[in-house]
Amino acid sequence: MKRYLIIKIAAIGDVIMSIPMIDAVRRQESDAHITWICGKGSEVILRGYPIDRLITIDDQKLLAGSLKEKLWEIFKIWRQLKCSSYDLIITAHSDWRYRILSWWCRSKEKRAFSRQGERPWPIPGRHHTDEYIRLVTGQEPQIAAMTRWMPWKGQADEKENSLLEDLSRKGNKIILLAPGGAKNVLADDACRRWPLSSYVKLAKMLIASSFEVVLIGAACDSWVRESFSDMEVHDFIGKTNLEELLGIYSRADAVVLHDSGPLHLAGLTRIPIFALFGPTNPYEKVPLREDIFLFWDVKRYPCAPCYDGKTYACCRDNVCLKNITPERVFDKMKAAFGRDAHRKEV
Repeated sequence: MKRYLIIKIAAIGDVIMSIPMIDAVRRQESDAHITWICGKGSEVILRGYPIDRLITIDDQKLLAGSLKEKLWEIFKIWRQLKCSSYDLIITAHSDWRYRILSWWCRSKEKRAFSRQGERPWPIPGRHHTDEYIRLVTGQEPQIAAMTRWMPWKGQADEKENSLLEDLSRKGNKIILLAPGGAKNVLADDACRRWPLSSYVKLAKMLIASSFEVVLIGAACDSWVRESFSDMEVHDFIGKTNLEELLGIYSRADAVVLHDSGPLHLAGLTRIPIFALFGPTNPYEKVPLREDIFLFWDVKRYPCAPCYDGKTYACCRDNVCLKNITPERVFDKMKAAFGRDAHRKEV
C-alpha cells in the first residue's frame, strides 16, 4: 500500500479545484493511504471525500497570525506527522514555505509547484485542476487521466430544509445571488466582483417575474445587505454553514455569482450556475461539469484577463465586469429555464 501526503490549504476555491487529486491517486493505487493537511475553512468539504487522514491547521493563524502563532501551528503539524514516511509528498502550492510543514517527513519523492524554472505554475489558460492532477501522475494533462467531476457526498445539515421549506411551497423558482465573496485570509479581490448595483437590478427583475430571490454569503459579506433592504429578498447571508449552503444549492433552481468561493462550492452540486468573469480566465477555474453559463467578454477588452496567478493589473475601473448587464443575464436565465441547461459561453 502506497502512502501519499497532500498539503493544500489556501482559499476554499483553490482547495475545491484540487480535490480531483484524490481520484487521480485512487485510479493509480486503489488502496492508497491518503493524508491531507488542510485549513479549518475547507475541512468540512474534504470530509465528504475518501481521505484516510485529515490533519487540520488553523490557516488564519498560519497565514496571517503573529510569528509565535505561525510557529506554533507548524510545530503542531510536525508533532502529528512524527517523522512519518510516504511514497509521495505533494505540496500543492508554489510558495516554498508550505514545504516546511513536511520538513521532517521521509519520502521517496516530493513534488510541488514553482513559479520559476522550465515548468512554472500556473500555465495561462490551463485549468488548475489539470495542474493539480499533474502533481499526482507526473504527466502533462493531455496524456494524464481525464479529470472527473467529483460532487460532494458529505452529509448536508438539516437546517437547510427549514430555510427553504416555505419558499419551496410557493412553487416559484428559487434563484440564489452571491454578491460578496472574492475575499480570503490573504486578499480582498474586489475587481473580481460583479458590481453590487448590477446584482440589485437583477434581483428586482427576478422578483418582478415571480422568482424567489435568496441572498447567500458568509457573515463578512453583510456589507451588501443594505442595498437590498427595500426589496422582497430572502436574506441568508451569515446564516448558514458550509453544509447548509451546499444543501441550499442542491434545492435551489439556479445561482448567479462571480469568480469566488461560492462559485466553486456550487460546482460541487448540480445547480445551474450563471458565472460572471472579468479579470480572471474562467477556463482556468470554472467547475468542470455541465449546466454552467459563462459571461466573459474577453474579445471586447485587450486587457482581459489581467490576472497572472498572483497579482492583478492596476485597474481603477473593471469595465470587463461592469459592462455585463443585468438584462443580459436575466434574458439568458429565462431562455435557460425554457430548455435543458448546458455549458455555454454567452
